[in-house]
Amino acid sequence: MSILIETLKGKKTKTPIWLMRQAGRHLPEYIKIRQKYKDLMEMFLDPEVITEISLQPVKRYGLDACIVFSDILMIPYASGCDVGFKEGMGPQVKFNEKFKFESHKLDPVTKGIENIKTISKIPLIGFVGGPWTTLSYCLFDKEERSQMNKDLIYKNEKRIDNYIDDLTDIISNYAMQQVNAGIDAFQIFESAAGDLDDYLFEKWVVNPTLKIVKEIKSKSDIPIIGFPRNASTSGYRNYSFINQLDCICLDYNFNLQQLDLLNPNISYQGNLHPKLLLNGGDEMDKELEEILLAFRDYPHIFNLGHGVLPETPIKNVERLVQKVRNN
Repeated sequence: MSILIETLKGKKTKTPIWLMRQAGRHLPEYIKIRQKYKDLMEMFLDPEVITEISLQPVKRYGLDACIVFSDILMIPYASGCDVGFKEGMGPQVKFNEKFKFESHKLDPVTKGIENIKTISKIPLIGFVGGPWTTLSYCLFDKEERSQMNKDLIYKNEKRIDNYIDDLTDIISNYAMQQVNAGIDAFQIFESAAGDLDDYLFEKWVVNPTLKIVKEIKSKSDIPIIGFPRNASTSGYRNYSFINQLDCICLDYNFNLQQLDLLNPNISYQGNLHPKLLLNGGDEMDKELEEILLAFRDYPHIFNLGHGVLPETPIKNVERLVQKVRNN
């Protein structure tokens, strides 16, 4: 069993490392492929591209996990929404109120997973966006998301309530698609969790995640990682006690002195600031040592508190991996 899976199952091992957004914009081998396509969605629907890009950072850095090259907006795409990823504009979603999931539209993703498992023994992580985060992309435009506030959210509470349960079921189904294709672990990215107050966090993040985890675990023993990015301390605490959740991923704002508030019976993942990896040097090394020290008594996967930034030098990632391995 790999050290990643052992860690996810609660065993204290030598610290495994992988990085969110490890496959992508900072790698020249990725950029070379990206330049051939006008829209990222074409790449997300090509099994050969999924396979090659997913494995690029593993080949370059010798990381302990591979994550499927995909996006959290694949579910809206497969549910009749018009989803595009134009260069320099970020994701754009034209919402379809009928929102009917057609799983066959994501067969290229499952084929990509099957391909990766055929040629690599590295643990493969599949993922989805959490229900709230996925809906936030569907119901709010880029400007609204960047200025998300309590009034805007509560104004749309009923509308969100109308979709959240169905979306939770869809996410569970898509998770099992990935499990059946061969993934070894699964992560739920609730990237917009920090936009919600404690009441709505419980309603739209904790409760749906509980249902998703329960559904997956009723059919599989695959380890599940949850990432409620920028949640409050109480939010992180409540999330960490979700029944059968195996691991909680911590963002870079989480105060590691408050680790003892969280569920002591799960594993942890995180939480270096991507800007420290971007800058490298002594400052990165110092924070890296502090993170490893904070988690010395816990099962811990080293990762960032968000994704790798596009301008990150390859030498900094190499240095990070080497220092985690040598610790």
